[in-house]
Amino acid sequence: MTNTSTTPKSSKPNLFIPFLLIFLCAVAIGFGIRYYRSTRGTTTNIPWEVYFSEVNAGANHYSLEKRLVTRLTDAALRIDAALYDLDSVPIADALIEAHRRGCQVQIFTETDNIEEQIRRLQAAGIPVMDDKDPDSYMHHKFVVIDERYVWTGSYNTTYNGAYKNNNNVILIDSVQLAYNFTQEFRELFLREEVGQSSERSAVYSQVTLRDGTQIATYFSPDTDTISPLLKEIQSAEQSIHFMAFSFTHDTLGAAIRDRFEAGVDVQGVFEKRQANNRYAEYKSMKDAGLSVVLDENRGAMHHKVIVIDGETVVTGSYNFSKNAETRNSENLLIIKGNQEIAGAYIAEFQRITR
Repeated sequence: MTNTSTTPKSSKPNLFIPFLLIFLCAVAIGFGIRYYRSTRGTTTNIPWEVYFSEVNAGANHYSLEKRLVTRLTDAALRIDAALYDLDSVPIADALIEAHRRGCQVQIFTETDNIEEQIRRLQAAGIPVMDDKDPDSYMHHKFVVIDERYVWTGSYNTTYNGAYKNNNNVILIDSVQLAYNFTQEFRELFLREEVGQSSERSAVYSQVTLRDGTQIATYFSPDTDTISPLLKEIQSAEQSIHFMAFSFTHDTLGAAIRDRFEAGVDVQGVFEKRQANNRYAEYKSMKDAGLSVVLDENRGAMHHKVIVIDGETVVTGSYNFSKNAETRNSENLLIIKGNQEIAGAYIAEFQRITR
């Protein structure tokens, strides 16, 4: 006979449900804390910030070095850094501290620049690899934080890079862009671990930020960088401003001279010491009547920037040279549809040329 009685078999209280509720609350709090840690440090409602070094401003100002240390300190889960040169003690300290608090930190660097601070990272147990190629440069200067934030530009993580040289950085809050750079970082590691290269383009070739800014990502030497760069230059209708540490690429130089001949206002600044290179485009542009000048900074004018029609910005680690196109590991961003970003770079141009 089936027992249909509803009388409980025991008068002991059932503790399972309260325990389950406590457990679920703890899990929810844990996820909340993790989310808070992964998003703290966001200082603006817009998904990008542009920074420039302030040459000779002294160590007390909020330098590129200090800005990056702050971002590394805020990292919650992961840091992938491809650094051409690292001699900054504060940045090395921040990377070691992040590693010790449980972040997954990995570094890829140029084989010619394995010196004291890189060795400190290795001694702390941080995985460090280099390109092992004396004939080309691992020239990136990017950091991906928590697979969400991308820090890139012309700034090498050195004392001179922060305090003596003219440099720029753009920090972008985009999971898709971060994925592109993370894949490039993994590709660098893969080459050295198993000797293979996929030669594939960025997964998200065009990223749109939440404010409508459009960013195209290119990585040399595995993908075509010269064609999209030429396309942007050839599209100029009103103005081209450029800041070039090294400009030796004949095809790019010819494209800019062509736009000048078509009536486009062209203004450029060259790093003085690099302009003496017999391959530099400075003399040919000057002779053609373009408004180009030499930088007077005692340090290096280290920018690699082109601004087109006051609304498109080309930036990254990419010097305007054949080596950057075909030999070195570089990143190139083409940022469109944001006059505020373009205005920031034009203001930097005006500041260093006045």
